Amino acid sequence: MRAMPQNTFESPVMAIAVRRLLRSQMAAKGIEYKDLTKGLKELGVDQRESTLRSKINNGTLGAQLFLYIQLALGVRDLHLSQVNEILQDVHREREQQTTPAE
Repeated sequence: MRAMPQNTFESPVMAIAVRRLLRSQMAAKGIEYKDLTKGLKELGVDQRESTLRSKINNGTLGAQLFLYIQLALGVRDLHLSQVNEILQDVHREREQQTTPAE
């Protein structure tokens, strides 16, 4: 039996983008974590509110949970251009933090 790899791909920039995307989607729909937890439960996904909050705040959640969250939020269309815009913003902010002021 083949061992599963222990390392996974992680990007701090993408984690920030995921956090911003999900928080903006929640805010646009007026959904709080307790509501999202309930919506996920209705889809058969059992997540404690505190665990879900932690995963979203850290931007570290699996693809399956991300898609379930999209369904629970009622997102009909996810445009990668929106994700790309958030990524560009994060990159710009990081560059400004590392560039010395003149």
